Amino acid sequence: MAELVEYSLVVIASTLFVTGSVAVYGSFTSFESGLSLHAAFGLVAGLASRAAESGSANATVALPASTVACQAGVLSMTVGNASLEERLPLTCGFVVGVPPGVHVLTFTDDSSQLTLSVT
Repeated sequence: MAELVEYSLVVIASTLFVTGSVAVYGSFTSFESGLSLHAAFGLVAGLASRAAESGSANATVALPASTVACQAGVLSMTVGNASLEERLPLTCGFVVGVPPGVHVLTFTDDSSQLTLSVT
């Protein structure tokens, strides 16, 4: 009888440990994807600002599957259900779907409108 109680306690403790580990892992992956979005958007917004100042800017960056858009001076980046945006002091009107991977982003400001090309 004592072995049965001991076995039951081990099974319960193991189940609680696994459940807690899954909860911690889920929280971490959510935090990491948010951090990744903020980092990627910081790079994209920085490039756009640099293009506004100098006429063009490009960089090779690793990006998750995302959508980069700029409408009426508001630059936004959406990854899954999360989105970030920043107001830019210029005219723009584009929506670009970016597959996951390493890409060359080129922002060009031809004094009338900001454009983005992804290769």
